[in-house]
Amino acid sequence: MAKEILINQLFSGGYLEEGTNIGHEVINFFKDDDGYNNLFITDSGKVEKHDVEYVLFVRHVSKKKTVEVIGLAEGLSGITFDEMKQIRYAGVSLDQIFSNNRYHGETDMVSNNVTYRARNFRLPSHRIFITLEEAFFSEDTVHLDSKRKVITPQSMRVYYSEESDSIAYDQLKRLINDSNKWEQTNKTAKLISEGAVQNQSPSFLEIIRKEDDENILSNLLAYFFDYSHNGFQRFAAEPGLLDIPGFDASFTVQREVMGRVDLWIESDKDIIVIENKIKSGINGIIGNDFSQLNKYHEKAEDEAQNSGKKAHYYVFAPNYAKFDLKQFGLDGEYKVIRYSDVYNFFVREAVTYIADRIFPDFLRGLKRHTLSLPELQFETMRSRLLRKINQLQ
Repeated sequence: MAKEILINQLFSGGYLEEGTNIGHEVINFFKDDDGYNNLFITDSGKVEKHDVEYVLFVRHVSKKKTVEVIGLAEGLSGITFDEMKQIRYAGVSLDQIFSNNRYHGETDMVSNNVTYRARNFRLPSHRIFITLEEAFFSEDTVHLDSKRKVITPQSMRVYYSEESDSIAYDQLKRLINDSNKWEQTNKTAKLISEGAVQNQSPSFLEIIRKEDDENILSNLLAYFFDYSHNGFQRFAAEPGLLDIPGFDASFTVQREVMGRVDLWIESDKDIIVIENKIKSGINGIIGNDFSQLNKYHEKAEDEAQNSGKKAHYYVFAPNYAKFDLKQFGLDGEYKVIRYSDVYNFFVREAVTYIADRIFPDFLRGLKRHTLSLPELQFETMRSRLLRKINQLQ
């Protein structure tokens, strides 16, 4: 049987969105209590009739045709059922960790909590992409020469061998063997309970599962912008944020007005239009070259002209969001402000808002969207894993 390279997509699918399921694959990024790297291959944990030499773990980027590499496992060996039962993370067994997982409301039937044991697990030294899209370009991208239609199918895994897909196999082997692409040491660590930090109760946004809800986050932004007008003056004046020095302390904050603008903030001299984007793009209105942002721009310009005020336009976006304003002719009209900058402002100004009991949860909600998608997916699973371990200890 020919040696194969397995590409396996992690942290994907409705299973992870069901309740507070812990993705079995989260163990891939930690050593167990005995220092071993154990691997779970999604989606079932079972690999049969394949001779896998390396596993490239990836996350989805675009159209199932572009993925980002997030880990490399090598030196694979099998593991017995008895060995699997002895595995512990911070003293907790795998059966205990995944005991509350459910699928469509039923008990999780995954029995293979470990697929392989790896001699070594390495992380990329920088961002690496694998793609089948000719038009996809990034600093370090492998344009795979393969007849396959997608990188990872519904099963979230694909096998490349020298016999069946020789050119693509050689490309992946060169990627794996290029020492400049990978951290030189295994940076996975043993999992330990983190005490009070991880024993922290879920935020109210996590409890109601609205961490990614644009309306909820827009409501919270409106609330805290109106909470302290002096605080918002500082937010408005900061060059890395709105960059409006001298914004008046007397203003109103409105939601869903003028064609459903997310945030409309108006003083005697200025109008601020903020479109808040969490996990959606810019919605087209007419054709491909006119969007909701164009509509808001037109309405705000009319209002500004009639009232003698100056209009300012912004898009608040998570650090993982990507969209191109040029296609709508709005490049230079709207300023994109990343959530990391909004989060950093409220951290610096915490003394102004800390008396409000929901402010800590608001900060946690903002921080979630300062991460890249791989970081966000991993941190969500890591948080659930550590919370579960703390509950069991």
